[in-house]
Amino acid sequence: MKPWITAAVSALAIAMPAVAEAPAIDFAKAARPSSGAIVLPVGKDGALHGISKDADKAAKGAIAEAIATAGFKGDAGQTLTLYGAGPYAAVLLVGTGEGLANANDLKVYGAMAAKGTSKWNAAVNVVVPDAKDVADDAAIAALGARLGTYNFGKWGKAAEESGEPKAALTFLAPDAAAARRAWEGDASAIADGVYFARDLISTPSNIKSPAWFADQVVAKFEGVNNVTVTVLDETEIEALGMGALYGTGQGSVRPPRLVAVEYKGGKAGDAPIAFVGKGITFDTGGISIKPSSNMWRMRMDMSGAAASAGAVLTLAERDAKVNAVAILALAENMPDGNAIRPGDVLTSMSGKTIEIMSTDAEGRLVLADALWWAQETYKPKLAVTIATLTGSVGGALGPDYAGLFTKDDALAETFIKAGETSGEPLWRLPLHPNTFKALRSDVADLKNGGEGAPGASVGAAFIMEWVKEETPFVHLDIAAMAWQNSGTAVDPKGAVGYGVRLFDEISRGYEAK
Repeated sequence: MKPWITAAVSALAIAMPAVAEAPAIDFAKAARPSSGAIVLPVGKDGALHGISKDADKAAKGAIAEAIATAGFKGDAGQTLTLYGAGPYAAVLLVGTGEGLANANDLKVYGAMAAKGTSKWNAAVNVVVPDAKDVADDAAIAALGARLGTYNFGKWGKAAEESGEPKAALTFLAPDAAAARRAWEGDASAIADGVYFARDLISTPSNIKSPAWFADQVVAKFEGVNNVTVTVLDETEIEALGMGALYGTGQGSVRPPRLVAVEYKGGKAGDAPIAFVGKGITFDTGGISIKPSSNMWRMRMDMSGAAASAGAVLTLAERDAKVNAVAILALAENMPDGNAIRPGDVLTSMSGKTIEIMSTDAEGRLVLADALWWAQETYKPKLAVTIATLTGSVGGALGPDYAGLFTKDDALAETFIKAGETSGEPLWRLPLHPNTFKALRSDVADLKNGGEGAPGASVGAAFIMEWVKEETPFVHLDIAAMAWQNSGTAVDPKGAVGYGVRLFDEISRGYEAK
């Protein structure tokens, strides 16, 4: 094979953009603010309760009058902004409808509060409504505020118009000290993990090579307690016989990397949870090249690796009592004269051979070697692969669910519940015996595509060929969830960081055992 060539990054884009600061977060005891800028919850049909009702009295009915005049119904997520209402310089009313049912509703409320006040050059008191059966309401609302105001930034003159948040938010809670502890010891760690994943995903691929990605992970975890980062370069990858990972990256002048981020927060010797993430830093499709339409978005094809790294950052920052390792399979899929071709046969680290049907089915290749290495090296109690693997999962589930694949019914139930709790929903998809049969090759052990079988299930079935019998296993296809074209309250337009919150919730279940 030809020697790797180090590619230069364009000097016109090597500096990262100036990122807008997230809003400052603080907490204070719940009471009616006497003046200033405030956020108030409003119930169905414009009903005011508690502190909101007291604030209206202080404003001599001006708030209720504005609600009636505007026809504000208080539907969930609806907002209305008032200025100069009695003693209040500015008031943001946020609808809660019939009431907030869960933590995800609280996150949306916090995000709406932060977005609605982001242009206010003021300190803002946020009245937090109770959500049914939820502890730490104020901290969870603050998490929504932080997630909803993520801003990667821009290059050039457009950066001056990026809408940098200015408001400082104080969330009002019955016990301000407890809310602050919940934020500093838990919720802010989730925000940091999601922000790290979003930053990695958002970075353009002329900057984001596999080596750059690995360097960012090393730098991020430097000095973080109980974390060890291991980076394997292309020479070590080839020496280990990882022909699937190495082959995927051999068409690029920027060679592959395999990164392990190991966190030891649990009992010594206890097997870790392994999060194995697809990290294709740009995916052209290789020789089986993609259409040009929307190929720009393929800078997000490393979202699985980003989420895996972000999840371990969250666990480390909140001092989670669990052992975990993120395995990041990093490569760039390019179509040069050294790229793999359809019809080629690769030998994976396990010894299994793979006939290449499409070079655009590359995510399953890098995951095969990474998953095998993870099992050989760490012997995990649970292995999870997470990848923007197939377009077909979006055809099946739309932008509402990630695809869940496992042979273990109990694990499926655990992950679906964790998805509901974390706000990162999952839907279980089938694994029919015929799907596995479709992967049999005439010239190798397997082929990386199967005709006539559902695409998302084929991808999952292929990866499962590298799961050891003793390893509990789940595969997540997040192709339709990793990037928001329009954005939601909690997940702005662009990179979502899908998987960080889910993996944190899964880890909590293991901590409780």
